[in-house]
Amino acid sequence: IISRLRGSSTFRRITFEDNPKAAEEAVNRQKVLVVMHFQNDFSAKVERGVPAEVQLLLDGRRSNTAQILTQYVQQIVQGLRTPSRVEVEELNWFNPNLDFRWFILPNLIGTINFMMGLIITGLTVARERELGTFDQMLVSPASPVEIACGKLIPGCVVGLVLGTIFFFSIIGFFKVPFVGSVAVLYVTMLLFSLSVSSMGLMVSSFASTQQQAFLGCFTLAVPCILLSGFMTPVNNMPMFLQNLSQLNPLRHFIVILQGLFLKDITMSAALDSSARIAAITAVSMLCAIWMFKRKA
Repeated sequence: IISRLRGSSTFRRITFEDNPKAAEEAVNRQKVLVVMHFQNDFSAKVERGVPAEVQLLLDGRRSNTAQILTQYVQQIVQGLRTPSRVEVEELNWFNPNLDFRWFILPNLIGTINFMMGLIITGLTVARERELGTFDQMLVSPASPVEIACGKLIPGCVVGLVLGTIFFFSIIGFFKVPFVGSVAVLYVTMLLFSLSVSSMGLMVSSFASTQQQAFLGCFTLAVPCILLSGFMTPVNNMPMFLQNLSQLNPLRHFIVILQGLFLKDITMSAALDSSARIAAITAVSMLCAIWMFKRKA
């Protein structure tokens, strides 16, 4: 089997590992696409003509590639001298039964939080600009930084309330398992709500009316949801879209949600995605404050 894999043009590199934990870590870090695990008596079973098993571990984050590799490996394994005696066993980590609810429902926490936080912050500021109260705030003793921070609070509060409602509904009514830390969930949810509100504030700083703000929020929200991995895996997208999605806070928050619900990731494991969300928040806030100062 190893010789056939090496001779195939499909596989570029083959490495060997004696430690199952190291092989699992390689899949988690996307260093390998497929792991084949042979029992110690595999060759002896094949020679005796008794059933032998090969464990095939695939990276499901690249679902299309994983399915193609499965077919290639099955063709190679079935090309042995006794193909009827060889079985290929596929295992699914984190979601053994491939229940779509375990994938979709946690993502809704981020998606609905994203939509509501963006619209609430964007439309509120635009409405105040239409009524003239926003211009009065700009000439008040409050600085643009204080005004911007004050406008972020409603969006963050709404985001946390909605996230809490959906969180308890998912684990209580739909029975989706949650194996992570609740503290990590709320810390990252607060950071994400702050990021979404700052993006809504940035949109509203360019809009003069509620209609312009609504169109701006809708124009920003649709690409962000499509590039978040909510409906289509990011790893299956073209490379330029994968790079573009790095600017999307929803993509990074969905990674955290899936990790907390299914994989029991720690805060240190969520720091990478959290740092990206924090960077997006800082840029959006600076842009909004700069626009407020210009109009002041």
